[in-house]
Amino acid sequence: MYAKKILIFNNADSRFAISGKQLCGMVKLINNGQPYTEGSLVVTNADEKTFGEWWLLLSVDGEIFAYSVTTLDRFAFTVDTRLSDNVGCALIKREQICRVVAVADVGVKVLSDYLRVNADKIVRTAPQNGGKYQTESNNTTAYEKFVAATDNYYGENAVKAAYDVDRLKDVVKQRYRSVTEYSDAFERYYATGRGDNYYQSVKREVAKLLVQFPPYYPLMAKFKESFFVRIDFPDTDRFFVMGVLQQKGEVRYICYGLPGQKDTFCDKDFVYVDGDPEGFWMLYQDAVTGQITVWRDE
Repeated sequence: MYAKKILIFNNADSRFAISGKQLCGMVKLINNGQPYTEGSLVVTNADEKTFGEWWLLLSVDGEIFAYSVTTLDRFAFTVDTRLSDNVGCALIKREQICRVVAVADVGVKVLSDYLRVNADKIVRTAPQNGGKYQTESNNTTAYEKFVAATDNYYGENAVKAAYDVDRLKDVVKQRYRSVTEYSDAFERYYATGRGDNYYQSVKREVAKLLVQFPPYYPLMAKFKESFFVRIDFPDTDRFFVMGVLQQKGEVRYICYGLPGQKDTFCDKDFVYVDGDPEGFWMLYQDAVTGQITVWRDE
């Protein structure tokens, strides 16, 4: 069965970007029903003149793979496993020690935490070019890896830190801050008379938002080359979805959707999209011009 995952990086260390620019990147994974998965890595605005080696670490349902990256422009690799709904990755710059430059997750959002905390050990001991890293126990669950990661972050008070209510609330506040940051970038684009390309002007904020919230798979199954997230309204049971649609490898539309029945809403700019378990009133924004538009499947 065909499956594809796209992981958009969230920056962890801005020191490795070209001065004045934002490092951006993504990992694309495709499986055509084979016992292995084809992958590609693309990174832009990285300062490649700095000393050290680039590495990509990948976790597929807790199975860890390490790659010595020879180019940041469409680095191709093979993962010796089938594609899962739960994938995490980390872009590493190895100097005297390993520094985590960017991370991303789909599904379970703790897999990259394990890569982040154990990057030095993985790069030092894992076979290169896709060799599988042997964790302490092949039966270690993703949850156990998360506990191990929090232990490294918080020391002997790991359990208290991981389950401290105030800390969890801070995490949620940070998540919703990304919505505000995107809204501010949206307003700046139009307030300054627009630019040459809407998506390029807000890409950093969009990418941050898309990695902060859980993927919404029903719409990803409906639209090819898409990535959607579900964003809950704080303190309510209501939510909306936001996503991007690619065509020929480029982001072509940014989408915003409100769940609802077909006969309960009417607006000339919204288009109803049938879905399971529910349908959405969808607004399509042209990624280049920023204008509200009509989606055309090419």
